[in-house]
Amino acid sequence: MDILSLQLFLRVAQTGVLSAAARDLSLSPASASARLSKLEQTIGFRLFNRTTRAISLSTDGAEFLPYARQTIETLEAGLSVVSGQGAQAKGLLRMAMSGSFARMYIIPTLSEFRTRYPQVDLDLRLSDEIHDVIEGGYDLIIRNAELADSSLMARKLATDRRIVLAAPSYLEKHGTPTTPEALSNHQCVNFNDNNKWHFQNGQSISTDRSLSVNDGEAMRTLIENGFGIGIKSLWNASHSLKSGKLIEVLPDYPLVAKPSIWALYPGNRVIAPKVRVMIDFLVECFSPVPPWER
Repeated sequence: MDILSLQLFLRVAQTGVLSAAARDLSLSPASASARLSKLEQTIGFRLFNRTTRAISLSTDGAEFLPYARQTIETLEAGLSVVSGQGAQAKGLLRMAMSGSFARMYIIPTLSEFRTRYPQVDLDLRLSDEIHDVIEGGYDLIIRNAELADSSLMARKLATDRRIVLAAPSYLEKHGTPTTPEALSNHQCVNFNDNNKWHFQNGQSISTDRSLSVNDGEAMRTLIENGFGIGIKSLWNASHSLKSGKLIEVLPDYPLVAKPSIWALYPGNRVIAPKVRVMIDFLVECFSPVPPWER
């Protein structure tokens, strides 16, 4: 499998035009077509769906694309280091993270990142669902959870904590619980049916009278609007706490959870310069004290 054929594959995938990709790499259309066919024979599956009018990635080609891109970027980084030029941060960086966290803390910093690293293009995937780094073909995932997959490398970006909170309007109407047991008399808002709340004093409370939702911002809005008591990460609730829209409940009964913000990336790869500079940039943004603790 030669490097030029992989570069051609990436270029065709990007432009969707074989002749333009061939021209960019100083190849004739016939030579480019032959190279793609040879590459498909080598790897054993079709990379593109071809018609007389168009060419598009096949399902297998789309799955193969991030691995081909990583191969080229790793090779270029290695050649730069060996030649003494230093590895340059460039290329497409695919990142996944919570939509709420991205909107509050990542996206506002990206103009500064782009100023520093103009050759790094960004592809952001925002969702409260947990992504798989390898299967999703991501370069980097920002996750507010403990690291469970030992095949991944992790860099801690910031500490966080989860707290119980409610809107003043709800507490005025229903009263303020003073012990975890009192939650059984209250309406609670949970994330993804997680209705078991664990406290550091050893108590585990089932919040059966609950409303559940699978979106972090929607959950915070429901709590702010008086739908019930809920658990939120401090990073997510800090603005609402400062503005008075939310009030911490049961401050003398801390929760078991002690989450942190992690940057996760595949451990079986050479870390690309584009990934390294993004991690270092985020560490800088959240140090020495994260925004939600300031």
